[in-house]
Amino acid sequence: MVKVIFLGTNGWFDTQAGNTICTLIETPREYIILDAGNGIHGADRYIKKKKPVYLFLSHFHLDHIVGLHVLPKFRFTNPVGIYGPKGTRKYLGALLRRPYTAPFEHLPMKAELFEIERDRPAAFGVEFAPLVHSTMCYGYRFAVGGRVIAYCTDTGPCPGLISLGRGSDLLICESSYLPGQKPDSWPHLRPEDAAAAAVECGTKRLALTHFDASRYPDLASRGEAQKVARRIFKPTIAARDGMVLEL
Repeated sequence: MVKVIFLGTNGWFDTQAGNTICTLIETPREYIILDAGNGIHGADRYIKKKKPVYLFLSHFHLDHIVGLHVLPKFRFTNPVGIYGPKGTRKYLGALLRRPYTAPFEHLPMKAELFEIERDRPAAFGVEFAPLVHSTMCYGYRFAVGGRVIAYCTDTGPCPGLISLGRGSDLLICESSYLPGQKPDSWPHLRPEDAAAAAVECGTKRLALTHFDASRYPDLASRGEAQKVARRIFKPTIAARDGMVLEL
């Protein structure tokens, strides 16, 4: 069995509706963390077993990496591999140091930085593709525990979203804009866009996440996004912090 735990489901900033973006996948063999918004602070409530931990970053906007500041609180038994786009070593090496936070090399656990273009974990299947955003951003596709999970956040409609989600058991996809909202120059998706992508790629389930904090101030507004998406793709859920899906 594979579990998907939504630790943070907001985009941009934290509100009472949720923390910034972070998702945890527990498989029979490993833990996989997707992005490191402030939701990551709760990861140790779920990471209890002695299994490897992998963290994948989609890009370097602060709402996706600000939670790295809390890495010193974790006491994971196994080493942590942190994977991200080109520049991961450079940008995180500049951030995870004094005077901003505890230096990376002083973490209470072993951790290593990798760039996904050159290094991928051998323990499970992972693919990546560029998405359409205001800066370089990657989506991911994982083959773990007999399931396929696609993760695409911070993107407009694009081929990468469809290719990563193709035939997946679950597509975790952003929903930053409101239903019917006209997108601006900062590429993101409306719930109807995410649902249309789910139909096109043939995923089995769609989980909406990365709700723009200024547009979705409460869970009721997420319910409206879910309602709109379900008219196009019925097996859609609007994620909330603490939600657990079993695949």
